[in-house]
Order: sequence, then C-alpha cells, then structure tokens
Amino acid sequence: MEVNYTDISKTYDDYRSYPESLIKKIIALGSISQGKKVLDLGCGTGNISSQLRKAIKADVIGVDASFDMLKVAKGKSLEVICADIDNQRLPFRDSSFDTVIVAYVIHQIKNLAFLLSECYRVLHDGVLVLLTSSHKQIENQHPVIKVFFPSYIDIDRGRFPDIHQIDYLLGSLGLKDIKHEEVIVENIPIDYEYLQKVKDKYVSTYYLIPQSEFENGVKQLEDFITNMKQPEFRDWHGTIIRGLKTVN
Repeated sequence: MEVNYTDISKTYDDYRSYPESLIKKIIALGSISQGKKVLDLGCGTGNISSQLRKAIKADVIGVDASFDMLKVAKGKSLEVICADIDNQRLPFRDSSFDTVIVAYVIHQIKNLAFLLSECYRVLHDGVLVLLTSSHKQIENQHPVIKVFFPSYIDIDRGRFPDIHQIDYLLGSLGLKDIKHEEVIVENIPIDYEYLQKVKDKYVSTYYLIPQSEFENGVKQLEDFITNMKQPEFRDWHGTIIRGLKTVN
C-alpha cells in the first residue's frame, strides 16, 4: 500500500500539531529570529510555518510534494511551493536561507544524501534542523501500538534512517557542531479520540500495515480502551539534530 496524502490532508490539522515547547526549541536551536529567512522543507499543511510566523513573525517559505497538503497551508496565507524534494533540486539559489527545517520528512525520502546536500546548498551561514525519531525511540515510544499492530515497529525502523547514518551524512557535507536533543513531540491520551485518529490513519505508517492486521488491531485497541479503568498516556519521543554551516 502507499501513503494517501489526499486523505491525510483532510484531517491532518485535526490530529497533528506540535507543542509550543517544541516550537520554542526549534527556534532556539535554529537560531531563528525576526527577519531571518527560513525554509520549512516538507511543510505539509504548514503547522510549523504558521507557528513560527505567529511566534516571531519569521519569514518562512514552505515546500512540499503534496498539492493537497499545500492547499491547506495556502489557506493559512502561507507562502508555499509544490516540488518533488526527493528527486529534484530545490527551486532556490545557493545560500538563500538562514535556517532549513526538516520535520518528520526524511523517513519519506529515498535519496537522503541528495536531499541533505540540497539543504546544505541553499543554506548561507546558517543552521539545518532535523526532527526525526531514533530506532530506540521507535521501539519504545508506542507500547500500545507494538501490541496491537505488531508490524508497525519494524516498518518504521525500516523507514527511519539511523541517527548515526544521519550524523555521517551531515558531517560529510561539512556541517559543524552537530548536536542531538531528545524532545517530547506529543503526550498522547489513549482514549476514544485517539481510537478515531488511528481509524483515520493519522500516522502514515498505518497505510503501510496489511489491511487485515490494521482492522484486527483497531478492534483490539477499541476493546483495550473500553476496558481501561483510568485514562492512560504515552509520550511520543523524537530527536532534534542540528548542524551548522559556516561560509568562509
């Protein structure tokens, strides 16, 4: 199966957002301030772009391959461009941006080395900020999912690049002062609202699980929620990786 971004675009903003604390962390690590030019690569519906604009009036351009996701972003009066970021050069001149943000995108990319080289090319003296999940975080962050959707973990470990691989690619490009920081992306209540999010396949991995496993997992999850004596919460952990480009 393939990820259906036409369907995802219809509910993405209902189910996916980033906490203010994480946006502040991206601002700090990305050295973003008013007047800086920021590229939000793989911007989707523009969640991060809109939050950056609200927080510090950042000058942000969003790029994504999904026209349907970008239609939602344009509805927020964001400046966006539709481009195939996996296979083509970014539609910008060298050294165009002070910060490039790539949030939960690289697991969708087939040619990661090429994409990161393009991020490096369009950066001036600036910062590349990646938000992803390590293999350890994938293994540990969804104990409920691991029980009800057993292939989920292996699918995502296959999709998400290992952190050491990312470090190697960033270093080979010439990025300096590479740092990691673990962050909480979301505190997820396991309740009927969460059940509906899963039914709507709010995470792209659900499109890749065999349909029979997905349907069986949804039924087990519903039974689990029905029988809970009190609400349960699960933290979704991620890793921010930051690298600096300095122009001599």
